[in-house]
Amino acid sequence: MTLSIDKRERGNILPFNYQYELSSWIYKVLNEGDPIFSAWLHSQGYKTKEKPFRLFTFSNLLIESYKPNNDRMIINTGQADLIISFLPTEAISPFILGLFKDRHLVIGDKQSQVAFNVTAVESLPPITFMKEMTFKTISPLFVDDIDHETGHKNYLSPESSNYSNLIHNNLLEKYRAFYKQDPDDAWPETKIEVIGTSKSKKITIKAGTDQSTELKAYLFTFHIKGCKELLEVGYYGGFGRENSQGFGCVEEIKKIK
Repeated sequence: MTLSIDKRERGNILPFNYQYELSSWIYKVLNEGDPIFSAWLHSQGYKTKEKPFRLFTFSNLLIESYKPNNDRMIINTGQADLIISFLPTEAISPFILGLFKDRHLVIGDKQSQVAFNVTAVESLPPITFMKEMTFKTISPLFVDDIDHETGHKNYLSPESSNYSNLIHNNLLEKYRAFYKQDPDDAWPETKIEVIGTSKSKKITIKAGTDQSTELKAYLFTFHIKGCKELLEVGYYGGFGRENSQGFGCVEEIKKIK
């Protein structure tokens, strides 16, 4: 999705915490196109016995030039790109492209906002899934775990010893939720190897409200080994948790220089 930035309407200063507002806009667009589907997606999603999954994710706003200024960015360009990814389903494929065409959106907070116009929407070509692939996060990947001794949640970095295991179990649950069947017991364990260094990013959901929550996620490039079916679930539906809030969207990297 290509977005033009209307600086005359709202300016060009955007807070770094915009994922929640962007997620709300996506739900709004889906609701206008198919209220029944959107309500079901928001309230139920694809369920297993343990939890529901929304099974869509989206990237950060891909802005070529901006200047960081404390908790804001000063946008120096007139255009941004956004990738929204849904795990393939007949329920959304016929109308999803048309829903986002020619849309207008404003995101930000009380201090600063930016207005965008959707100028182009296109479907990205499919990729070929293999047992070993390389991905780069285009929105931070969020994984957490419960400390059974204290009961506290720990936000894990991709260097954590149980990171791959948590990613694998999450993919299995998403597979069960979407396909309504159990994965094959013979499928190998998913393994992740970080390439280079990971960069942490703190994101506040519902900033400025009583429901405000700060999450710590990571941006990184990684090599992944596992079952092709599970890698496909992660690529289209998102890796890790909180995908529909703008976490765990990736792009394929074919060669690492």
